Amino acid sequence: MPVYIESSTTSSPTEEGGDKRPSKRRRHSEPEEGPMRPRSAPILHKATNNPSASIMLAPHLAEDVDIFNRHISQHRKIGGEVEPSNYQTLLHDTNDPVVYTTVPRFRTGLPPNSGCGREQLEIVEQIMGPFKREVVELYFNHVHYHFPILDDETCETLRSGQLSKISNNLMCVIYGIGSPLWPKSETLKMHPKPDSHYVWNKAISATLEDFLSPGMPTLQAAVLDQVGRPSVSIIGNITLCGRTVSLAQTFGLHRNPSKWNITENEKSIRIRLWWCVLITDHWSSAAYGAPPHISQGYYDVPRPTVASLISSKATAQQKQATTCFVHLCALTELLGEILPLVYQIEPDRQQLAREIARFKNKLNDLEAQLPEWLPLPNRPGTPMLWLSFLSIRLVLARVIFRSAVLDGDSSLGRDRMDQLRIASSAVLDFILTLGSIQFQDFWLPYATHLLVHAITVSLRCTVETQDPEIRNASVLRLEQVIAHIQYARDNYDWDIALYCIERCADPVSRIASLNNASSREVPAQPSESELTSVIANGNGNDVSSMPGFDDTTFLLSDILDPNAFDFSWDALWDTPSGMTNFSI
Repeated sequence: MPVYIESSTTSSPTEEGGDKRPSKRRRHSEPEEGPMRPRSAPILHKATNNPSASIMLAPHLAEDVDIFNRHISQHRKIGGEVEPSNYQTLLHDTNDPVVYTTVPRFRTGLPPNSGCGREQLEIVEQIMGPFKREVVELYFNHVHYHFPILDDETCETLRSGQLSKISNNLMCVIYGIGSPLWPKSETLKMHPKPDSHYVWNKAISATLEDFLSPGMPTLQAAVLDQVGRPSVSIIGNITLCGRTVSLAQTFGLHRNPSKWNITENEKSIRIRLWWCVLITDHWSSAAYGAPPHISQGYYDVPRPTVASLISSKATAQQKQATTCFVHLCALTELLGEILPLVYQIEPDRQQLAREIARFKNKLNDLEAQLPEWLPLPNRPGTPMLWLSFLSIRLVLARVIFRSAVLDGDSSLGRDRMDQLRIASSAVLDFILTLGSIQFQDFWLPYATHLLVHAITVSLRCTVETQDPEIRNASVLRLEQVIAHIQYARDNYDWDIALYCIERCADPVSRIASLNNASSREVPAQPSESELTSVIANGNGNDVSSMPGFDDTTFLLSDILDPNAFDFSWDALWDTPSGMTNFSI
């Protein structure tokens, strides 16, 4: 049975808002109309209501298919009709051919025009009322250039007000991203702000529904969903990340399309979308405590450039924001190399040492390549990029410490613990430099988990140090950070602070109370009344029964609930029993 594809990518009659007349369809063997698309190139980003979807064949199958297709073409009769094929080769490379096949997009019994997300979009648009375009403009002003997942054609369609041509689920997510930004619009702030959580729930529902008949807009919406704020569902984001990566690989986004027989616009869409998928996968792994789905060596997509992501007419601030995104791509790639060492259960010690040296050199090289204006606080995109860099340095310091622990070298372990403390302190010191402009800048939702990680490491280093001055300075810094982000939450609506305060405010307060108690001069033989006195912290909790920092029976888990953090407690602080100075 012949396979059919549409003759246009931008004006398909099957798209919403398009012409209602039946579309003309052609065989693959027929010449294409117009000069815009290379001959026989499939439309890989069809509208999601198209009945078919193109998926990539596995490399070993692609090689087999390419060989027998070449054989058939060599023995075709001269002047004979070209036989239709279920396979389409985008790259004729004998060593690594790229072949796609067409499969049904919909489940059996699900009609092609079921309109996934239509009901949710109607409700959301009723809420937005006459301000739909203003909310879309908020997305462009505050998100797009920092995270340029949408291609130029889609952006032009959105900005021109042709919203009906955009998929339902993608529009819902854009409204979801824009609704919390409502007060930042001079027009919208004069009107009641909609309930952002309600809008987001509708957007998420539309996105999940669209996975029943997925296309490129499904991936765009799913990725934007994961980077949207406020982030309130860790489990939902984790599972959506897995779905997104799986679908992206099914569509072949992990392969370099530069030499493929497709249009330049399609290549651009695939490259930018893949890197956005990669960012969400790796940073969600660092944030949520699960191994990444994407591994180094299983993709070859080139890193995007600023010129390939935004128009030359973009403003200086827009270019700066996109420049930060490009550098985030480079940092993310390094993070993807480090993460396996974080999650590997039984690492090879010698290989671990070799990899650590390589990662340190690579991180230094990436730091040298960062823009000269980093970490100046008045450039768009700077805060999130610098936090990402410092967080990678902290993750690497944690891996370096683990290497020392596995070697069983106690003196080296102490030195590495100091490095770990310095790395976590750098993150916290940076947070203390942030002001109004930075708190209202672009932030990925993973920032809150990175901050929790830094505070957790700092708490651990604080209770294990034997230097009272370092301990006092660390406790003071931790208290200042909690107060600072609480102020940002109250005055600048910095939602990134919420989760961090929920998880860390109480442990920091209790550690501070213990430190104050340990700093007091205690008599050589305290009286019975002194032994039973109550030392209350800010929450009124009785900590008199707890040992002091210098007591060998002190356990950090008495202060920090091991179930309150995303990383496995044992995995995060895995220390051999032989090194008692480093066990908690």
